[in-house]
Amino acid sequence: MIIATAGHIDHGKTALVRALTGVDTARLPEERARGMTVDLGYAYAAGPGGSRIGFVDVPGHERLVRTMVAGATGVDLALLVVAADDGPMPQTREHLAVLDLLGLTRAVVALTKCDRVEPARAAAAEAEVHALLRGTGLAGAPLVRCSSVTGEGVPALRALLDAAAQGPAPPPRGGFRLAVDRAFKVAGAGLVVTGAVHGGGVAVGDRLLLARTGAEVRVRGLHAQNRPAERGGGGERLALNISGPRLDRGPPARGDWLVDPELAAESARLDVMLRLLPGETRALKHWTPVHVHLGAFGATSRVALLEGASLAPGATALAQLVLDAPTAALGGDRFVIRDQSATRSLGGGRVLDPAPPRRGARRPERLAALRALALPDAEALSALVEGSAAGVDLRWFRGTRNLTEAEASGLGVQAVALGGLLFSVRHREVLRGRILNAADAQVRADPDALGSTADGLLRALPVAQRAPGREALRELAAEGLVDRHGALYRPPGHTPQLGPAEEALAEDVEAALRRAGADQPRVPLLAERLGAPEAELRALLTKLGRLGRLTRIAPNYYVLPETLGALARAAAAVAGEAPGGLLTVGRFRDATGINRNAVMPVLEFFDRAGFTTRRPDGRALRADRVGVFEGGSA
Repeated sequence: MIIATAGHIDHGKTALVRALTGVDTARLPEERARGMTVDLGYAYAAGPGGSRIGFVDVPGHERLVRTMVAGATGVDLALLVVAADDGPMPQTREHLAVLDLLGLTRAVVALTKCDRVEPARAAAAEAEVHALLRGTGLAGAPLVRCSSVTGEGVPALRALLDAAAQGPAPPPRGGFRLAVDRAFKVAGAGLVVTGAVHGGGVAVGDRLLLARTGAEVRVRGLHAQNRPAERGGGGERLALNISGPRLDRGPPARGDWLVDPELAAESARLDVMLRLLPGETRALKHWTPVHVHLGAFGATSRVALLEGASLAPGATALAQLVLDAPTAALGGDRFVIRDQSATRSLGGGRVLDPAPPRRGARRPERLAALRALALPDAEALSALVEGSAAGVDLRWFRGTRNLTEAEASGLGVQAVALGGLLFSVRHREVLRGRILNAADAQVRADPDALGSTADGLLRALPVAQRAPGREALRELAAEGLVDRHGALYRPPGHTPQLGPAEEALAEDVEAALRRAGADQPRVPLLAERLGAPEAELRALLTKLGRLGRLTRIAPNYYVLPETLGALARAAAAVAGEAPGGLLTVGRFRDATGINRNAVMPVLEFFDRAGFTTRRPDGRALRADRVGVFEGGSA
């Protein structure tokens, strides 16, 4: 368990940690000389059942709230320190506001310096603290009167902290994330980074990425809660001894993220739920410049309000933070904003989407999606699925929330997967209905057509829905709600027929092409052989192509489906016997015996159909497309 101290300067945070652990966290000469903490200090003590309790001693000076945010982010419990002689002071209030904004709900209050005051004054200070906590997430936190000088109350305080540390740590969730708050070199070991774990677990030997530079690193050694370990995870502070070939060009620094490779994407825009502190005297206006603190990261930013032109004190609204430097945030991360001069905390909240689209930020459907993302995981995914006619990309949702595939599957959301997207049953039926309507409309517009290709039907859908639409079309065919004939789809019961004169000419065409074998004649020669006007023949060939009775290779070149299948089999055989599996023009011509001028149109048709892929020295057959022409479809 990690505990962060909080409270006003000179209220005894460092002395109290020393009394609890025996460790002086004032590690810098400047801190020792001035008697105040100016950077994060750390101490560890044995906890119940062999566990370790880590203390993060954060500074109380108002100019160092950024450091306080870094120390208080990712902790399990806050130790709020208030001196009995002073009572709550300005930094007490600001630290409490920060803890509340960071979502902490577990705390213990230490009323220090009780050896300096009368019991009545201690009681008054205690009442002031409880009043201050009222209305925050820390309301009702237990309070212990104590003195670091006499030791009064210290055992009782330690007992409360031990009780809070009881029980097994929750299992690691998602991919590993470490918010780097220190980086330094150790003689004989090399580069070491420290920080609080924000997700997942890590072990010696793992490979991670430094998100800011994309540099890959290897974990050479690991300390968890100030002890050597083979692995570490949530609820712990870690020190990682890392190495990597690109670290000298951009070594880690405070504010960086060391993460699982899948979580390395950075963004300079964050869609958030933002709350303005109720103590503010005026509303926050759209595009106000602020300082943003998220974990150990800090940057200047603008606040783009997505609902209205201003945010009233105490109110909450959707907003977008437009950062001056990118960070690898994720959904659920807590942040604090301070004013432009970085002297006063204004508010804060939670990241909803760490990589929002650049357009349409205020569209109603986008705002509805953000409100859904403000819900817990299962409720959020369910609301997104119910609200999105276009489907929800599960990989995007997992990445936004740092969920493994198993964790996402365990949410138990009722949805239908189509083409990598999740649809509600209602939206799935709407999608299927649009496809069926498109099939009906096509045959009404062209009664003699055998049907439409998949691409033709899917043009009725928005581009984003065409991949799931293709899967829905296959479902419709499997259920018999559309008939499939090769590559064409039509409504059940639709039986297109040519007129008597067209059918007679069509039979003559097919007979002539069968007699020709693999070397099918071009349209002018075919018209000459049949004694048919070329324009009339071309119109018929177009219909036969739509009906699936012929396949158009080129403007003057149609072949029978069985002939195309034979040519495809010949191509596969030639490639299978050739060095490197390559299909070349010469080998294909020799194997098929077709006219020299017909070879290239056939091979180019294979390329367009995805049957082959061009390479500098020939063509390679695509294994997933072998057999695509069997049964007479392209």
